[in-house]
Amino acid sequence: MKSILIVFAKTPILGNVKSRLADELGEIKTLWVYKQLLKKTKIAIQSIQQNVVVYYLGDRTDFFDQLFLNCEKHPQEGIDLGERMANAISTEFEKGFNQIIIIGTDMWDLNQENIKKAFKDLNNSDIVIGPASDGGYYLLGIKKMIPDIFQNKKWGSQTVLKETLKDLKNYKVSFLKEKNDIDLLEDLKKHPNLLNKLKHHFNEK
Repeated sequence: MKSILIVFAKTPILGNVKSRLADELGEIKTLWVYKQLLKKTKIAIQSIQQNVVVYYLGDRTDFFDQLFLNCEKHPQEGIDLGERMANAISTEFEKGFNQIIIIGTDMWDLNQENIKKAFKDLNNSDIVIGPASDGGYYLLGIKKMIPDIFQNKKWGSQTVLKETLKDLKNYKVSFLKEKNDIDLLEDLKKHPNLLNKLKHHFNEK
């Protein structure tokens, strides 16, 4: 099997990332948090055996290019998240890959073992999903294009995973452990090590 990992990321630009978190935390601190998430994602992918490609949303920055220095990079294309994911996955299928996993950069506790397990589980399943506690998913593994799962979803809502599974009732689906992505201050507080790093960086008690 020819496998590839797609990383979906926004370029770390002030005022352009994590808008809901920025409403509570402020844009400067939110950008700092997002850069930490990008760094953590880099750690999670750096030792996996599969190819890695980064699809980015927004203008490229030096920080972004340096962090993913050895990864192929392409801009995301599409109106909404579903269309952008579908276009990226279709592109990689057209290149000859037949095992594709896509992840975002919102997870502080995503690690190499999670990704390795996803590729392993994909050998015996049609789909692998890493469910997120907010009703979405943080990882999707796929072996052939299933257009329905990228269409007619209210992206960012609590119904995404539920509606996706309706489209997958005739497929064999494997699940990873549920994880918490960081979209709100409440989510950040569930990761005290990251929160403490933030306070230390900004000299807060």
